[in-house]
Amino acid sequence: MRHTPVCYILTALMGLTAGQSALAADFPSDLRGGYNDQGWEDSPFEGVEFTAGMRYWYSMGAQNVESFGESFTSNDTTHFGELYLRVDDNYTNSFVNLAGGYSALINGTFSNSADGVTDAAITDGKVAYFMGDFGYMPIHFEDGDNSGGLGLIAGYQYWNDSPDMGRGNYATIDSAADVSWDIGTGQPIYGGDSTVNNLDVNALRLGVVGQADLGAFHISAEAAAIPYAQVNGTLAARIVPTTDFGSYQVTQSGPTEFNGNGYGGTAQVMVGTSFDNWNFNVGGRAWYLEARGEARYEVATITDAVDSEPDGTYETDGSVALQNYVTDLDAFSMWRYGILAELSYSF
Repeated sequence: MRHTPVCYILTALMGLTAGQSALAADFPSDLRGGYNDQGWEDSPFEGVEFTAGMRYWYSMGAQNVESFGESFTSNDTTHFGELYLRVDDNYTNSFVNLAGGYSALINGTFSNSADGVTDAAITDGKVAYFMGDFGYMPIHFEDGDNSGGLGLIAGYQYWNDSPDMGRGNYATIDSAADVSWDIGTGQPIYGGDSTVNNLDVNALRLGVVGQADLGAFHISAEAAAIPYAQVNGTLAARIVPTTDFGSYQVTQSGPTEFNGNGYGGTAQVMVGTSFDNWNFNVGGRAWYLEARGEARYEVATITDAVDSEPDGTYETDGSVALQNYVTDLDAFSMWRYGILAELSYSF
């Protein structure tokens, strides 16, 4: 048998290794190294800019509700703290805006014709909101150091506007089981509760936005229509006071509730400057909404117990009849506007 000399194999391997070393020495330096070493990996946030911050909103607001021939109005001054976040995608020229605020201090006056209240003080309550918008900026322009753009937004707004307007009392009667009768007088006995003014709005927002960077300062503005809003809540009012007609009583046996659909609009303008990624902005904001719908409440008619024997003991219970009443909202509107200040950071 023939054997290939080992020395021949070793010589061939040494020659191949030497050739590869020489080739590597002449390889362009920018093509050497690993994938990550050359910076070819893509950052998940490349081209994305975040702006987060806080806002203070000094606002004045008002409500007007008319139904059942009664009117309920309020005028208030409210101070808000707000958190704000904006995410810009520079590749697609799109952005997302998120903002939410809560009242820190409320004062004002309210009137409630159903309870005979006029210009009573508002010292408490709740006003809260959340807005989430998606925007697209297809139009851009540049002129030297100045730049700007125009675009569209579509979004959602939640708005709870509930200054303290007292409490609306009512009887807690759902059936005859909720009523007992005094055997000595025949008078009905039942529990009660009350409700505060509470108004919720869930709205669709469609609008236009614009922004301009003028070097030393920048301007942003938006105007949005609210083509549809769902409105519901309770009024701090008792439409039917408890009245004793001798042999029976009539009383409101549930809260005064309302629901409907509305429309309106919002606007906001901010002017400010930036320094080391910090943004300082001031401006104004205004919201308006009006709606139509229904208001409803329940009335209980309760008869006295009967002394059947008669021996001074009212041993036969009276009866309970419940009736729901529904009427149109004759008018419903609310608005809020004021001065806005922002401190935010972009990264």
